[in-house]
Amino acid sequence: MTRPNPNFDLTVEDVDLIETALCQSQKILSQRHLSYEHCAHVEGGPSGEKALRVGETLSRIQELLGRLSTRKTVSSPAAGVS
Repeated sequence: MTRPNPNFDLTVEDVDLIETALCQSQKILSQRHLSYEHCAHVEGGPSGEKALRVGETLSRIQELLGRLSTRKTVSSPAAGVS
């Protein structure tokens, strides 16, 4: 059985790319979320469930972006320079 590697060798550029991809996904999902909420309000039904799931994903993305930003600031060589 394989185990996940807890040690990642990521550069600041790698983290920037991940952040960019997450922000793009966040924009797309935000639009989708609004659409699902609108449909749920007008029609009801499964769109409400979809809106809930997309909202949860958006929350997870926002939380991850916050952790990446904090980690990048703490890990950055320039962070210790005054």
